[in-house]
Amino acid sequence: MQIEFVEPASLRHIEKFSARRVVWLRTKILREGLWIKPLALDLHHNLVLDGQHRMEVALSLGLKKVPVVRFDYPAVPLHSLREKHQFDWLDVTRRALSGDIYPYKTVKHNFIAPLPACALTLEALGYES
Repeated sequence: MQIEFVEPASLRHIEKFSARRVVWLRTKILREGLWIKPLALDLHHNLVLDGQHRMEVALSLGLKKVPVVRFDYPAVPLHSLREKHQFDWLDVTRRALSGDIYPYKTVKHNFIAPLPACALTLEALGYES
């Protein structure tokens, strides 16, 4: 898996997130001074398959770029964590592109391999304190 960099403003949520978790993660990242995990994106639309909270932290910190790994979405197994929501990758894509994202903790992706680790300083990502 190859890590590349994208502007946080170009990213799109597929589901909602916990504001409380964003605050916790932002505090952790600022304390450590490191970004240690890339976001998982689809190939074509910058949909965040994994990393909704990291996306929000990047936006709140004003980062110029974030590390990402891209996936061919049709090849990524996924399932619903909620009984009332059934979907496939195309449904998730359509809803995200229309702005009608799923509730928090609905879409679960089963990546074949874990996301690679990274250790990037916030300054390397464009953070200005």
